[in-house]
Amino acid sequence: MTTKLYALALGLAGLAFGGGATANTISLTPVVGNQFQHSVESPCVFSSPSCQNPASFPSQPLPSQGNVTNWDLLSPAYTGQTLLNVIGTGNTLRLGLNLNQTNANSPQTLVAFDMRVNDIIVDTFTGPVSVPDINNGLGFADYLLGNFSSFSATDKVQFRFAFADANDGPEIVFVLGAPGTAVPEPATLALLGLGLLGACFARRRRS
Repeated sequence: MTTKLYALALGLAGLAFGGGATANTISLTPVVGNQFQHSVESPCVFSSPSCQNPASFPSQPLPSQGNVTNWDLLSPAYTGQTLLNVIGTGNTLRLGLNLNQTNANSPQTLVAFDMRVNDIIVDTFTGPVSVPDINNGLGFADYLLGNFSSFSATDKVQFRFAFADANDGPEIVFVLGAPGTAVPEPATLALLGLGLLGACFARRRRS
């Protein structure tokens, strides 16, 4: 009887400390078209020299040269309120991943990404997975990292970014603002401008 009780106690302890809590899985979604740009959807968490963060939002610079075998870096620690000020209260966190590669035949590798709340890993993306550059242009997101857990204003939040086969300029990870804040395509802006001009011309003729 004593042996059975001891074994049961060990089993319960294993559940409590070993397999009881597992991290949530971060999603990786390709972005079709130039929709999210870091110069608009600031600030950057992992940055290049082109990022223009406010002084109150520090970032972790990434290697700016090509031919970097790999890196595994932690972001600065943020308060939950700092991130909530960007994404808006009640909205979920989304991060844009902007990549740079030398050519279409040399995709790079996302090894891992995670979010830590109060020094505990709560969300993970585990590779390695090949991440080809999708969208041309300065600072446009090629992928969105999403499905992050919620956090409170007083929480400490930090990110880890592990990457390999970097072969061109710096990669960027930046926070997206409230959902729906996309950068219009130049053609869309041109059509909008023509429409406004047409409306103004019609009003002048009627008057």
